[in-house]
Parts: sequence; C-alpha cells; structure tokens
Amino acid sequence: MSTMTADALGSVSASVLADGIVVRLSGSLDVAALPALRSTLLSARPNGCDDILVDAGFVTEVHERALAVLVAAGAWAEQTGGRLRFAAMSPALVDTAGYFGVSDLLPRLPGPGGRADEVALHQAR
Repeated sequence: MSTMTADALGSVSASVLADGIVVRLSGSLDVAALPALRSTLLSARPNGCDDILVDAGFVTEVHERALAVLVAAGAWAEQTGGRLRFAAMSPALVDTAGYFGVSDLLPRLPGPGGRADEVALHQAR
C-alpha cells in the first residue's frame, strides 16, 4: 500500500491510500479554503478508494460555506458508493456545526471517550 500527497493547498491536504483517502484539515476553513475543500471532498475518487477519513482536529475557524461543503461531502460520498467519517473534530468545528444545527450530518467515528465531538469538547475544557 503506497501513500502519496494528492492535494496540499493551504489548510486542506489529502493522502490517497490503496483503499481510501485521508483528508487533513487545519487552520481557518474560510472562503479562501473553499476551492481546495471542494476539489478534495467533492470530486471523483480513484477506483477502490471508498473510505474517506477526515481529521479536522486542528481547525481553528469554520466559515458557513466551508461547513456546507463538509455536510455535502458526506452525502456525496454516500451517493457515489463511499463512506466519509470524521476521525477528529476541533472545538471550532463542533461549535459551528452545533450553531447551525448540522452536527448530525457530520458522520463521526467513535473516539476513546465516545463520539469524536465529545472528545473535542473534553479536550477544549
């Protein structure tokens, strides 16, 4: 299984593995990050890359348009035969998703202390 960097623009990067894609988000997901976010999460995946794992543990700020892309990415993955899950979510992402009432639309992996958002909130305290 080989790893290569697929995209590394600003606060969005992706590594393509044999059976999936790992997406790392960090810093401010503002309007300037939208093109990289869209191209990474809303474009066709290589054959066999059905799983998309998102690490958003180091996101410091989330613009509402970036949040819309994150929500759409889960639906896009499902519609195209894939699965998208968040491995980590920063307090900024958890708070923004909660404010807009879309927390349930960001699918998460269970973490050591429960769901990924609960871990993020615990770490923030």
